Amino acid sequence: MRVGVIGAGPAGLTAALQLADAGVDVTLFDEQPSGGGQIYRHAGRMDADAAAQFGRDYAAGGDLVRQFEEAAGGDGLTYIAGATVWSVTEDGEVAWSIDNRSYSQHFEALVLATGALERAMPLPGWTNPGVLTVGAAQILMKTAGHVPKDAVLVGSGPLLYLVADQMLAMGSAPRALLETQVMTDYLRALPRLRPNNVTLSYLAKGLGMLRRLARAKVPRFTGVRDVSIIPAGDQHRVSFTCGDEQRQIDAGHVLLHAGVHPNIQLSQALGLTHHWNDVNECWEPETDRQGRTSKPGLYIAGDGAGILGADAARLSGELVAMAVLEDHGGHVDAARLAAACVRHKSYRAIRGFLDTLYAPKPFHALPADDTIICRCEEVAAGSVRSAVQLGCLGPNQLKAFSRCGMGNCQGRYCGLTVVNLIADTRGLPHADIGYYRIRTPIKPVTLEEIANHDIIH
Repeated sequence: MRVGVIGAGPAGLTAALQLADAGVDVTLFDEQPSGGGQIYRHAGRMDADAAAQFGRDYAAGGDLVRQFEEAAGGDGLTYIAGATVWSVTEDGEVAWSIDNRSYSQHFEALVLATGALERAMPLPGWTNPGVLTVGAAQILMKTAGHVPKDAVLVGSGPLLYLVADQMLAMGSAPRALLETQVMTDYLRALPRLRPNNVTLSYLAKGLGMLRRLARAKVPRFTGVRDVSIIPAGDQHRVSFTCGDEQRQIDAGHVLLHAGVHPNIQLSQALGLTHHWNDVNECWEPETDRQGRTSKPGLYIAGDGAGILGADAARLSGELVAMAVLEDHGGHVDAARLAAACVRHKSYRAIRGFLDTLYAPKPFHALPADDTIICRCEEVAAGSVRSAVQLGCLGPNQLKAFSRCGMGNCQGRYCGLTVVNLIADTRGLPHADIGYYRIRTPIKPVTLEEIANHDIIH
């Protein structure tokens, strides 16, 4: 049996290793030059002292990356790094490009381990130079050792605190945190808290980050709204409302974060069944507890099926590997499967609490008319509202009205904002609006690459 795994984050690495150990012929594809995904990016290349700045979990991720890279190239495990996968079909054919050539290969089963995307946070000034997502700043920190100086972090969620804490560890504390959650969010979130060992561990980590930021005297403003970013020479002036007061703060860089959501480009292109998650306010593919999707032979591992974090993603990769083996006549130990399912389920206990506490806020989820929402095609929110008033019913029709979602990112970053705007303007539930119809090629591909094509047998 030949299995393709797309994505070398914690879920993809674990699934590939487990399948290879069971004697399956596995090929893992990833766009990056080395494995780890976003959460373990560059961890396999970093020395112990540098890795310690990113925390104990990151260092442990480096061990997983190195374990995989040592196994890759051996019997049954092929690793194709730097590969842009631009087509996947439901009968198992994968097409990818690398070094100006394209290739395709057929697999009996496919595991999608494409992880998560940062939710766009469109607000006035978010397209200015020097304004990044928190995740983009973290990439700079992990791969180049560069910390954005004199930075103000805006938004909410665990990653906001994690990156602020990592910046502190690297000797460049943030100027301030502008947090969007309010007291009523805590009151709504608390009933969703389900105490268990995982929950307590997460809360302990979070409190540790907040204590370190407090000791470093990093200012925190909560209940922030109506944020705008104005160029001020070589600086940025961040204007915001906190309580009843209008305030301003200058920054060298502004880092935005409004949570993460599953990367559903491939699962949508494959026509898999999806549902709208009302708590995390995003589309998610439907899977069973082991990652089986609505179509046979297609599996999803990790945060691509729902946001649970890196530790849960590793367990998810293990569960998907067992599902592939079960479905193709392999042996799976029932006790091991049951234990893995219980452990994986335990990571869901805190998710409702976090998603409720750090829910997106109207000032950026439903931005003002003059705010750009589609950066690729420079489409403003007002154009979407106008299109709906002219009769546009959903995201796909919107392409004809505005080209929104037709740029290089293929709607990855404007998609949820478009759904929000159409649902709000039409007065309908998000689930009734649908999503972009994603088609091949998933990523930009040149005619030269298509012409220089090899089929691998």
